[in-house]
Amino acid sequence: MSTADADATAPDERGTCPICASDDVTHLVSGITDPLTAGDPDWVRYVGLLGLAHDRECGSCGATWNRRQRTPPGPIRLLSSDGASLALLPVLGPDSVDIPDVHSVDIELLSPTRLVRYLGRRLSRRSLLDLSAAWMQAALDVHPELTVSTVQDDEAGLAVQIIESTPFTVTIDVLVVIDPDDDLLEYDGLSFEILRSVLIDATHAAAGWVR
Repeated sequence: MSTADADATAPDERGTCPICASDDVTHLVSGITDPLTAGDPDWVRYVGLLGLAHDRECGSCGATWNRRQRTPPGPIRLLSSDGASLALLPVLGPDSVDIPDVHSVDIELLSPTRLVRYLGRRLSRRSLLDLSAAWMQAALDVHPELTVSTVQDDEAGLAVQIIESTPFTVTIDVLVVIDPDDDLLEYDGLSFEILRSVLIDATHAAAGWVR
């Protein structure tokens, strides 16, 4: 096995495509095959000394990416026509690379009269998936305030709930713990109405965070 990418060739490290979630992933290793590489899995391919900008390819959708790339995904933003919004802003830091099930985020609340940002919160991958599923369900259900559960992440200090709806809009209620380390927790909050289509856009944006 080549020492250039030895840890990438372990069977449990094959990974999935960040675009289509397929496990048909090929690892591209810079180096020249030698007799010691005979035991490598068939999804490891040696590419000589080409110096490619990417080291992963998806056989299902054709996507390419670099597993060591530290560029954060784009922000997730729920924005109302009145100028109020909830935004999850990715923060590039140790959590985003070394702890794959945790995203480091700034939580931003915006209203026509104020802007506040709660920095460096730890949002779990499970909570992100739950938010994405809740937003898609809320966009599609007739009365999402009755069918969509509140999504809460205690470590991030964030809770999001659907409280009202019309055929074209939903009203969400956001609660953020001001200081999660305080013994007596205090909350900041914001409620605003958004188009159902905005929830669908946010769901697609969230997909870019899940690797």
